[in-house]
Amino acid sequence: MLIIYRLISFVIFGGITICLDPGHGGTSTGAYGEFILEKDVVLEVALQVQNLLVQIPGISFVALTRDGDYNVALQARSEYANSWGFDYFLSIHENAFNGSVQGTETFCYSLDPADPSYQLALPIQNGILDAYGYTDRGVKEGSYLHVIRETDMPAILGEGSFLDYTLNWNESYLYANNVNDHVGIQAWAYASGICEFLGLTCPSYGNGVILMDNLSPGFSVDDSLEWSLETSGAPWMLNCAATGVEPERYASWSSTIPVNGSYTVKSWWTSGSDRSSSVCYRIFHSAGQSDVFVDQYATGGGEWVSLGNYSFNGECTVQMVGSESDPGEMIADAIKLVPPLGTESESVSTLGVMQNPASSFTITLPIASGSSEVHIYNSAGRRVSSLRGVGVVEWTPIDMPQGVYFAMETRLMQSVKLVYIR
Repeated sequence: MLIIYRLISFVIFGGITICLDPGHGGTSTGAYGEFILEKDVVLEVALQVQNLLVQIPGISFVALTRDGDYNVALQARSEYANSWGFDYFLSIHENAFNGSVQGTETFCYSLDPADPSYQLALPIQNGILDAYGYTDRGVKEGSYLHVIRETDMPAILGEGSFLDYTLNWNESYLYANNVNDHVGIQAWAYASGICEFLGLTCPSYGNGVILMDNLSPGFSVDDSLEWSLETSGAPWMLNCAATGVEPERYASWSSTIPVNGSYTVKSWWTSGSDRSSSVCYRIFHSAGQSDVFVDQYATGGGEWVSLGNYSFNGECTVQMVGSESDPGEMIADAIKLVPPLGTESESVSTLGVMQNPASSFTITLPIASGSSEVHIYNSAGRRVSSLRGVGVVEWTPIDMPQGVYFAMETRLMQSVKLVYIR
């Protein structure tokens, strides 16, 4: 019977089929975070993984064991995957322990290098590690887990992070507020790991924005004993401070650049009475290096401050360098690179909409020129609708929850913000 189901699946879909399994749901909440529950996190991650995978030639069908907040028994999950004969099964989870442990781990059937589930687990584990930079808890044998043991295809179970972690930052806050696209980068890590395993090309990540925090793997300082962590860096978790700044003192952010080209470099710090009024940011770019001086004493604290536009090829390094003229404290927190056509366009307009008594209405969006396609995204970055039109497109948000929605035209990548209020 299984062979028949697999044959039907291949005839219907004609390519690689993948079953995504968002853990828990309904009365099974999973890990508890102060701001969000595991069942809600993993569903959003899975929906975004699905959205990425369905765009890839060679992957013909991506299904979910649940697409909403309801109970699905373990047996029902494995039976669903087996009956349709999916090629691969990915169960998505978040971890919890005692609030002070953080890390990423991925389970597979065995640790035999010849086991396809192990081969699949490795790039997914490495992808999430690259995305979050948390402790590597490794690829682990998980044959005792129902969804790995009872599925007939290679299966893995990923634990992206510890949702209850609160020691140096609140992990659940990052998910609930999608700080630095915390959900999206995990989803892309899953998708890129699957693609690496299958030898396929994954869609480009998100809007092309690259964020480097002082907790990111690419961050370093000249002398760790001379730098201290401070808790005033919200929302970018902790920041790093050096007192009695000397000319040789520096902090450095480095990252690979997935798409070469021009970026606006922005910096985030917190102001204070003990801060230096002459902090030098040294940007290393394709044409050499540029020094930009900022006043951390009185200006720019708690917001993104532009350091200028630069071209990068392959990698980017930004250094913060000590100053002889003002040896106050300097704050090394976060650096962000924004592409010129990213979704963080400065030309964002807001439209307030009130729902009419018929519980539906139409929003008309002008198109700059000719025909184009407009994608509608919710505030979590999940695509909820796609529209095509000439001159204008119309969106009727029937049964959509209240919230903030974004419309992006694919031709010119122009953005508008829609505020939809019930």
